[in-house]
Amino acid sequence: TLTGSLKTGLQSFKDAINGISRTVSGRFLDSGADDDSTAAATSDGGVLSSKTPSKKGGRRSGRAPATDETSSKGVSTFASSLFGWISSESQPLPAPVAALGLLFMLGLMMLYTMHCVGVSADMYSAPSIVLQSHRSDGSFYVFDDFREAYAWLRHNTHPDTKVASWWDYGYQTTAMANRTVIVDNNTWNTSHIATVGRAMSSPEYKAWKIYRSLDVEYVFVVFGGMIGYSSDDINKFLWMVRIGGGVYPEIKEKDYLGEGGAYRIDSGGSPTMLKSLMYKLSYHDFAPATQKSLGMYGFDRVRQTQIGKTEVPLKYFEEVFTSEHWMMRIYRVRDQPNRDAGKASLRDSGGKTKGR
Repeated sequence: TLTGSLKTGLQSFKDAINGISRTVSGRFLDSGADDDSTAAATSDGGVLSSKTPSKKGGRRSGRAPATDETSSKGVSTFASSLFGWISSESQPLPAPVAALGLLFMLGLMMLYTMHCVGVSADMYSAPSIVLQSHRSDGSFYVFDDFREAYAWLRHNTHPDTKVASWWDYGYQTTAMANRTVIVDNNTWNTSHIATVGRAMSSPEYKAWKIYRSLDVEYVFVVFGGMIGYSSDDINKFLWMVRIGGGVYPEIKEKDYLGEGGAYRIDSGGSPTMLKSLMYKLSYHDFAPATQKSLGMYGFDRVRQTQIGKTEVPLKYFEEVFTSEHWMMRIYRVRDQPNRDAGKASLRDSGGKTKGR
């Protein structure tokens, strides 16, 4: 029975502990006797002479059996405190009770296993390009903007198209859109990353010249101001400034800080920040859209403020795709400035831009 097995295990446990205790105590006593003999020895002309052990040593030897007996008794007391509920007079549990207890334990283990599998599946089945949020009824709302944008690039651009973005999205663009990128997650070459940081932190015309020199045809930014996604490029922008400034000294972080030396995109933001390409690509046509969806003109849900410059026209870049929740915004690098909308439409219809 279960009780009999526990009794046998308890006795084996006691025997093993008692054996270990006697072995350790014996070694301790032998070591103590040797120490006493050495302490009692005297030196005469450099030759050691042994004498009888001192009273201190005698007293220690005399206490040895008591120490061994005390150790064994302590171990027995400890074991009894753990397994004292199992006595030799105890009766086996009734078979139905034992069976119910065993089923209960198995049920708990099964539930715990199912819980662990569910949590692991939820964690490992949520890649970074597919975002989820909980609704009030407990269901999930899926944000699939990244895949939308990569699919658009794959199906609407030429296979030889070069795409520029911050380096965080380089591997994703290569794998999912199958397009060439200027920088990717291999950050060994900081000069390439600094070049993209320089372009994003420059005014539109200067950025256009940089991208044209690199044969870039499309640029995209990740933006969360519409839906409340905080890991967007506006929040990463100071790192672009810092990395770009590490290679190009004309880029200075202090120029992008607003009132009070704070990083701001509202009316207190610095003129350099409000003129940067990153600001323009993020907030182009943003204010009218927020008026329709939120009822607040130009309100950024991540920064919790109204943007400093609500009218954001583009002259050297053309918006070609914005995902459902505005998290991905793709722009085409124009061949020529957009001086006249009619001429721009004529150029587009002439097929100068690949994939459009």
